[in-house]
Amino acid sequence: MEYWNNPKIQYSQTVLPYPLDTDPIRASSHSGKHVLFYDPGVHKARIRYNNTIQEQCDWLNNSDIWQDPFRVASVVKLNIYVEDIKRQGVVKPMLLYYDGNEKFGGHTGENRMRASELLPELEFFESFITTHEDHADQFKHLPLIENFEQWCEILRTPVGTQHSFTLTDPDAPYGMYWFEYDSDRTRAVTPGYDWCETVMRNYLEKYPNKVFTPNWFDKPVDWASLDKSNN
Repeated sequence: MEYWNNPKIQYSQTVLPYPLDTDPIRASSHSGKHVLFYDPGVHKARIRYNNTIQEQCDWLNNSDIWQDPFRVASVVKLNIYVEDIKRQGVVKPMLLYYDGNEKFGGHTGENRMRASELLPELEFFESFITTHEDHADQFKHLPLIENFEQWCEILRTPVGTQHSFTLTDPDAPYGMYWFEYDSDRTRAVTPGYDWCETVMRNYLEKYPNKVFTPNWFDKPVDWASLDKSNN
């Protein structure tokens, strides 16, 4: 069972400008039980992720997709994201977790992994790695991130940038579950779930017999034209 399906998990989210007295990176360590590292280039072969592009296509073609609006949003975002990566590259680091398995799991960045199926030049991913202190020796060659100041230095975010975190509890196999921060460079490729569902419904009304293939993700859709609230 994945840990986020465990009802023992405790979620907390804090939205923080920099600098602040409250330090979310220190909080994520749970008094030293968890550690956070930075790797400027994790090879994609070391990262496991759910739902390849072909699996997304199979789901789109054969399922009642409206039962899973979050997955619908991932489809729309990936179509937007592939074109954006071609233009400016990957902007944000991934958040990976290590729980003793052979490969890292991904808390953020699964669409980047899918994009790498279409963009072979995407081989290495800047990443934060969250894990239990029991595994710390495996990552001693990497910088240990111990506070929010270090975090912001790596991200090169200006003072006042909004950061969001979801932390686990002290008994979890890793300390951080999710993060996000505001960026002008990525705002256009991170639309909300409701918007994604709306434009996808309108797309399928326009193309009711659409058969999805991996190539579809490599051809940008004019999603803005499908947002009827703007028309």
